Formats: sequence, structure tokens, C-alpha cells
Amino acid sequence: YLGEWRRTSDDLEKYMESIHTISATRESIIEPMRTHMNIISWDDIIIKGAQLAKIPLNKDEQVNTKTIIGPKAKHPLVIETPIFITHMSFGALSKEVKIALAKGSAAVKTAMSSGEGGIVIESMNASYKYIFEYVPNKYSVTEVNLKKVDAIEIKIGQSAKPGMGGHLPAEKVTKEIAKIRGFSEGTDIISPAHFEDIKNKDDLKNKVDWLRKTSDGKPIGIKFAAGNIEGDLDIAVYAKPDFITIDGRPGATAAAPKFVKDTTSVPTIFALYRARKFLDKKGIHDVSLIITGGLRISSDFTKALSLGADAIAIGTAALMSCACQQYKICDTGKCPVGVTTQNPEFRSRLQIDV
Repeated sequence: YLGEWRRTSDDLEKYMESIHTISATRESIIEPMRTHMNIISWDDIIIKGAQLAKIPLNKDEQVNTKTIIGPKAKHPLVIETPIFITHMSFGALSKEVKIALAKGSAAVKTAMSSGEGGIVIESMNASYKYIFEYVPNKYSVTEVNLKKVDAIEIKIGQSAKPGMGGHLPAEKVTKEIAKIRGFSEGTDIISPAHFEDIKNKDDLKNKVDWLRKTSDGKPIGIKFAAGNIEGDLDIAVYAKPDFITIDGRPGATAAAPKFVKDTTSVPTIFALYRARKFLDKKGIHDVSLIITGGLRISSDFTKALSLGADAIAIGTAALMSCACQQYKICDTGKCPVGVTTQNPEFRSRLQIDV
């Protein structure tokens, strides 16, 4: 379009600019972070303060926040708070921020997660507890590693792009990342949309059993996006995991097709309510329910716990606590504060030992 007459927005046709872009590039629009669409908010739920029916505590009275994930496991995951760091890969994130998140989580004795890019040794060593994400490409999957970690989570999907695999662009694939993932430096890395060896509920159960045996009884979890919640839960509980993680809308990502991200996944609040109701109705009380996707502040966490979550995994909020300024260019590798980039100059701006 000639610049003189080009319009980048319209009050009625909100997708006009997107259609212009798709027409010009012949490609889907890729966006980072959460959806921009309006969603139900945790702010719409209020907390009833204790008064007479329940006496409030004084500031000096102790509150036990110790959380046990996978209570029936041979080696349950015990953390001192029900809030921990969710899975975000080395590749999407810089090594510096992976280490910073590990150190921060260790300071309050909670868990750090690997993300789908495999194990970053420095991050794992800095962690108090470490949850390994088991993905179709099986990065870092060795018997030694499965015994080292404190819990293992099978990633079926995530809310920002359910039913899709991952894509790490070539410019983010450094020599170190390539070595961890078993690919060539400077090449695109595509993650499959599903496990080749998990096609039905019995396959899933066999995988859970194998991981449990190989890890010597570490808690085994299953993570999926909030979609067909009851149907997916029915298959998940058949596999007898130690915990289940549901990723609801508006869970974020480093990169996803805009119109997939904007039109998929049940809001986290509804997903949590339905999951808790399903598990309670089935009498399943020894499988920990973890919720993630769009939770930011202490009141959000309190509300989620009150609605029946056993623990909460946070991503974007954790990145903000490090340095994230929400430039929303995670997919470009040009994050100027060193969070979602592999650029050495930008990474050097993140001071993790301050």
C-alpha cells in the first residue's frame, strides 16, 4: 500500500492491519507473551477477610506454607511455599536469567523448572529443588539426569499454543544451546506436537511408570493446556501421576501464532474450578493439582489456592521480578534487558550476582 493512504488501525475492522501483514509476508503473525484479548480477571474475585466467624491472625503468628507435591511418591517434592517457577526454556530465555530464577527460588526454598530446552547445569546446581520437563525431543533425558532431578513433568501442551510444538529460531541456537539439544548451531529447532510413543492412555501410563521407576520414585507430573479439561483429566488420572499441571488462558510464551494464542484455551479461573470439581468428584485427593497461566501477584495466588489449587507455577511474574520490562519482542531475540535473548551484549546487562 502507498504510504500516503495507508491506515494501521480501524475502529470497526480490528484485524485490518493483521490481514495487511499476512498478505504481504504470506506467513502467520508470530507474537510473544500472553494474548492481548480481554479475559476474565482474578480481580473479579474478592477475598472475604476474617472477622468473627473466623478470627484473624496477628502478624507475629506463624503460618505454615510448606507444600508437598506428589504426597504418595517415594520421594515427594517438598517446598516451603506453594509458589514456584514454571517451565521456560534455555533458548527462549538467556542462561543468565535461568540462573537468576534458580537463585531467587532457592532463596525462599521453592522449586525451579527446567523448561523444554533441557537441563542447564548451572541453573540446576543453583536451585533448591529442580523440576525437569520431559518433552517429545527428549533433551537431557538420561538415567543419570532423571535420578538427579527432584520431579519430572511430561509436557503434553501449553495454553498459548495447544496442539502445537515449539520453534526455536536459528538466531537463538547458540553453540551451547545446540549442544544441550543435540542440534547444529544456527539452525531452526522444531519440537513435535506430540510424543511418538504416547498415542493413548495406556501409552501415557507406561511412560509415567517408566519415569517413576527410572527416577527411583520422584514425583511424575503431566502438564496440558486447559481445553477439554474433563476429558484430558480422565486420561491423565488413568496414568496415575503424582501431580497434574493445567495451563490456562492467558498463559504466555516466547513465540506463538497470534490467532492461535488469541483463540485457544479455557481461562485459568474456570479451568481450576472444573479441574478441582472433577478430582473431588472422583475422590482423587493424593494427586497434586498445579495451576499456571496469568497469575501475577499475591492476591491472585491466594484466590487460586482458595479455589483448590495445591500449588501455582509462575512465569511472566517471575521474569518481571528479574528484569522483564514487557517490550514484547521475545520472539526476535532482541530483548534489551537480557531476559529473552542470546545476544552477548544484551545478556551482559543482566547482573545476576547483585
